[in-house]
Amino acid sequence: MLAPSESLSRFVQAFFEGAGPTLTTLLNRPVAVAVREVVQLSPTEAVERLPLPCVLLEARYQRGLQGGHWITVGMSGALLLGHALIGEAEGEALEFTPAHADAVGETVNQILGAAGSSLKAVIMRSVAFEPVSLTVAEDSSGLPAELGVGKERLWLVRAEATGPDGFRVEMSLVVGGDLVREIAALGEEVGSRAPVAEAPVPVAAPSGIDLILDVTLPVAVELGRSRMQIQDILKLAPGSIIELDKSAGDPVDILINDRPIAKGEVVVIDENFGVRLTSIVTTTERIRTLR
Repeated sequence: MLAPSESLSRFVQAFFEGAGPTLTTLLNRPVAVAVREVVQLSPTEAVERLPLPCVLLEARYQRGLQGGHWITVGMSGALLLGHALIGEAEGEALEFTPAHADAVGETVNQILGAAGSSLKAVIMRSVAFEPVSLTVAEDSSGLPAELGVGKERLWLVRAEATGPDGFRVEMSLVVGGDLVREIAALGEEVGSRAPVAEAPVPVAAPSGIDLILDVTLPVAVELGRSRMQIQDILKLAPGSIIELDKSAGDPVDILINDRPIAKGEVVVIDENFGVRLTSIVTTTERIRTLR
């Protein structure tokens, strides 16, 4: 059987392979993610290495592997990431708010989606994750019981996301012994099926969001709405005027997939109508309109 450390190393590299491109897309800036350390620790030692207080995300497998693992982000890194995702200036909010939690949770879901594509090439199984569960752990008492009790050693993976303007977020992946043994067994199974001759390195499938970047979506501009009684609708005729719920000069709504993503003002461009955006939702919220 492959040594757990060897099989886990392959797993970890595949797991974080799509994290950089995913963060680059969401943050609209180049971001690289590198694995800094893979170490085996006792539960007590693992807890001591976690950056408390922290944001803890539990990622459970929907298919492909059993159980799950945890991803932790130190509070300062979670705030920095949250600021960037929802378009706040750094330091604008000093507390980790529900808006930050939604943005960070959705981002990790996107990273896991990309990881599923990469992991399939490693374990030769289709891999998918359930939506992450996010909690804030102020101290060790806020951590899951599995991280602080028991004698079985855990694997702690430290990774770092870096980008321009000093952007730097550290994250940790905590993996239990049962999952590591399953990964090692699958690695041995895949290796036994491989031909003796050296096979070409498989090209990783494009990660989640990359697969749909060239898909076109309907964009609509809504001037306003109104409600009318049926009897009034039946009286409509050419020349009738319908009063909308917006005043002249109010911004119009821009919708994608029938979901509002921005507001703007109507302009005329070469005898065609257009819209100049005055406000827009965050990149994370825009990705949600693709669902």
